[in-house]
Amino acid sequence: MGFNNTITVISASETLIEQISSKLILLRDLDKVTSCSYKDAPAFLKNTLPNVIMLHCEKNDPDALKLIKEIRESEIFSCTPILFIDDQCSREMVIDAFDAGISDIIKAPIYDHELLIRTIWCIQKEESATNSRTKFEFMKSLGIIQPDTGVYTQKYCEEFLKSELTQVQAHKTSACLMLITPDSKYPGYKNPKEFLEVINKSIRINDTVAIKDVDEFYVFLPKTRLNGVYPVFERINNNLGVDCGANASVIEVKNEKFESLREFLSQALSKAKEETNALIVASSAYSNDPNAGINLSKQQLIMPDGRTKTQQLAQKTEIAPSDEKKSKMYRQAYRQKCKIVFEPVFEKYQNYINSKIKDIAIKYEATVEKSKFTMLKNNVKATLSITYGGQYKARIDTAIISHDITKSTNTFVIDFVQLNFQKLSQVLEELYIEFKNYIKTGD
Repeated sequence: MGFNNTITVISASETLIEQISSKLILLRDLDKVTSCSYKDAPAFLKNTLPNVIMLHCEKNDPDALKLIKEIRESEIFSCTPILFIDDQCSREMVIDAFDAGISDIIKAPIYDHELLIRTIWCIQKEESATNSRTKFEFMKSLGIIQPDTGVYTQKYCEEFLKSELTQVQAHKTSACLMLITPDSKYPGYKNPKEFLEVINKSIRINDTVAIKDVDEFYVFLPKTRLNGVYPVFERINNNLGVDCGANASVIEVKNEKFESLREFLSQALSKAKEETNALIVASSAYSNDPNAGINLSKQQLIMPDGRTKTQQLAQKTEIAPSDEKKSKMYRQAYRQKCKIVFEPVFEKYQNYINSKIKDIAIKYEATVEKSKFTMLKNNVKATLSITYGGQYKARIDTAIISHDITKSTNTFVIDFVQLNFQKLSQVLEELYIEFKNYIKTGD
């Protein structure tokens, strides 16, 4: 880390400013600590240009959120770490603060060791962001990256992807490569740049876009399997809106060279262009992927070996023929959501909760028309069930049961389109917090 980092403390409390300043100087005597009030902050920050901003918020002060947003709207401070000092704030306030752009949080009263750890982390984050910006600006000056969109140019597209694939194959990590283009619904008056802006807005922070052609773009998704690609594709189409659309092909990176992947993706994209909103899995010469040729927008993944028996049974079970074609389509959509969207969220939270609570039993079950996530510890059980609700809807039921007594329940019906990663994660997070509270109280 660099020397003489400037840390600015923003607070209405002179006492807190003095406490933090004295602690920081004692713990890190190479740092310069400055301070200001909320009112003076915008002008003060521009003159000071701190490496880290510490913002004190007491009892849900709404001015704190306004100031965070104002700081983030400034290009100068778009990447400057903001350490939020939580002084008797609610959970909702903290969530809103993260949405507004804070980098980390520390609760008052502040302990010396935590202040030191959080401050060092923020300084490291600022240095990393500065280095990334420097490299980014350098690549823009060389024409490797487009200045206006931030994506890899057509000239350097293949060189970039070859480099990424080499790293993936050398370290034997998972990754997918998607080739995407506007579909037949996409209006002719919209230019490719507008389409590219939607892709940039829809992908994850570690995903990268490169221009293949005027209206064809590669999206490189590191540390991703096929079931992680569909949510990104779904988000792109949702952000395009009902009057626009995208078609794409995707392939899991195995041992093939880029030239082979490029050909496989082009062939699959040609097939995808025969439909609208289609995501076709490309063939692979080495992996013999059983999902090759399927449209992830309409069909479920074929599950690899190693899944649970319940999940394998769900994969093989078919719905009885129905006289109503729409009913069959809706049920098929439910199963597809179950495998492509629900399962990754449940797996993520299973790993997360296991790391937070010792000796907890977590179970995930999937059947043809129902998915269920269960947490159990100390005679307290929490369940979340997602059931086919008919007419392109899903029913979500949550419950907390303590010592065989139902403490709380909640039920609501939601459209499949709205039931995405973010919504399901929110529901599961709220259930987890409630479950954790019941464990603590023992009620």
